[in-house]
Amino acid sequence: TRLELDAGQLKRMVVTHPSLLNLGVEETLAPTLDWLQTRLELDTAQLGRMVVKLPALVGKRPESMEENCDWLRRRLGLDATQTRRLVAGFPPLLYLSVDENLKPTLDWLQKRLDLDDGGLRKMVLTHPPLLGLSVEANMAPKLAYLEQELNMTRAALRDHVLRIPAILAYSLDKRYRPRVE
Repeated sequence: TRLELDAGQLKRMVVTHPSLLNLGVEETLAPTLDWLQTRLELDTAQLGRMVVKLPALVGKRPESMEENCDWLRRRLGLDATQTRRLVAGFPPLLYLSVDENLKPTLDWLQKRLDLDDGGLRKMVLTHPPLLGLSVEANMAPKLAYLEQELNMTRAALRDHVLRIPAILAYSLDKRYRPRVE
């Protein structure tokens, strides 16, 4: 009742994440929901939508989610409001591994596009889901294709991605190739 979920939403959560039934209310669920609501300044409806969309969040330890928030804040030079908006805009940032996902992706983007810290911050704040994309399977082939097929210089490519960071999420096969070839 705290999340004001209807029976269908609750059923979907349990069917897709049956391990939720093993979580203790007082030990796990309540502290995690409290942390999410307080840290991200969510109202009850926003919290409910987030949990329905990503049920696995309720099984995460608040301490580990806070570590991710702190790391993102330091790495990107964010203030508290920017950090909150970034994470609320793409909640998987709360559980993606810093060492295996976030750090390598940010480092690769910064190096590949020759971005300064401000450019990297702007790009990530504009389109947070970039941090969930695979470098090898998604972004690297896309940037290589755009450079080669459109004869874009590294600087032109950087400027284009900074203007529209979401282009890195577009499908190479369904969006770019049909329009170029």
